[in-house]
Amino acid sequence: MPRNKEFEPEEALDKAMGVFWRKGYFDTSVDDLVQQVGVSRYGFYATFGNKHELFLASLDRYRDTVVAQLIADLETPNASLAEIQGFFGAFVELSQTERGKLGCFMCNTATELALHDDLVAAKIDSHIQRLTKAFHQALGNARQGQEIKSDINIDDFAKYLTGVTLGLCVYARSQVDPKTIASYVRVALKTLIS
Repeated sequence: MPRNKEFEPEEALDKAMGVFWRKGYFDTSVDDLVQQVGVSRYGFYATFGNKHELFLASLDRYRDTVVAQLIADLETPNASLAEIQGFFGAFVELSQTERGKLGCFMCNTATELALHDDLVAAKIDSHIQRLTKAFHQALGNARQGQEIKSDINIDDFAKYLTGVTLGLCVYARSQVDPKTIASYVRVALKTLIS
């Protein structure tokens, strides 16, 4: 008779994501995961395989939950300047919370692991491309609606706003003064309209 799982895999994945997000890949041990997730080693390996597989699944979970929620409005077909401003406004607010001070799990991973792991690098690249695509679409709509300067190069500015987002993630993780983050956003957005 097969053993019953002693935990909910999605709930366990959320907990594992939290551990990796706080500690990073290298500083997280299997013991940390077993303890925080509340699962036996047998259950851990039977469900998730190994630490690396769980880490990749955690990145996917982050993408599908945290990132999806943060950029939902920005990814709507009619997104425009208001959605760009809303995205950065939400980011500023988030950076003042305990969760926000963890920075972005994707960005943290990019600096820790992407150079050494092709599978991780592919996930990071996909994340960056997703952000850039969302900004590109919103900027195109904003220019068409005459909400931003007409001479803006949409390709360049989409990449620029993605870079601003990544910089904000580093700022949040280093726990700089929230006023500094707000100022950074204000200057970045001002380049679109003046």
